[in-house]
Amino acid sequence: MSGFSLTLLDSRGVEHFEQVGQFVGADADGSFGILPGHVRMIALLRYGLARFRDQAGIWRYLALPGGVLRFADNRMTLTAVRYFLGDDPDALCEQLAAEMARTDSEVHRARATLTEIERSLLRRLAELSNRVAGGR
Repeated sequence: MSGFSLTLLDSRGVEHFEQVGQFVGADADGSFGILPGHVRMIALLRYGLARFRDQAGIWRYLALPGGVLRFADNRMTLTAVRYFLGDDPDALCEQLAAEMARTDSEVHRARATLTEIERSLLRRLAELSNRVAGGR
């Protein structure tokens, strides 16, 4: 068996690789490797780097905030909200950290907006309750 197929999925799209010779990732228990013909498995990848060796024998790196890896019938599917693929692990880690900081900032702004909406709704409900009580 010379390789397996790898499909990467994230919020931007899909990428396929054929004849992958090896994959190295990490889950909550630590690092692990997958070779062609590996038994069926599912793993929850943790935040950080994973890598795989493509058909030219070149290691390619993935920086991801976590993801779900499924391997069955010599096909691997890796699903993540977002991943960065390239040959420079340091640059990929910087990209991932910047993306996570941007996402955290957006989440913080969304929570602040939701809190303000909730307060406005409560004020309006109180006004309506007073109006109904005063009208009796």
